[in-house]
Amino acid sequence: MERSIERIIEHKLTDLEKKLEFLINTKEKLSWSISELQRENAELRASNQHLKEEAKEIKKKYTSLEKDFNKSKSFAKIVTSKLTPTSGIAELKDSVERYIQEIDKCIELLEDTL
Repeated sequence: MERSIERIIEHKLTDLEKKLEFLINTKEKLSWSISELQRENAELRASNQHLKEEAKEIKKKYTSLEKDFNKSKSFAKIVTSKLTPTSGIAELKDSVERYIQEIDKCIELLEDTL
């Protein structure tokens, strides 16, 4: 009788050791998974921040290009308003050249300030 109780206890102890070993292995795997996920999360956050900054720069460039486009449209309106039946092509060419020279001067002034 005593021997059978010892065997039962020994069997239960062996089962308990196996379950404990399984739990320890599972805990180690989960710890590793958590570390990997935290690393990946940090990488994704950095990538997300980079993409946000890139999107912000693209929006700035878009706004700048849109302003430049609107200026070009205004310039085209000025040129077409200068076209009258009495004015000639030479006069229009002179006006455009004056505008270009003024723009070049503005660019030079801007370059000097930078």
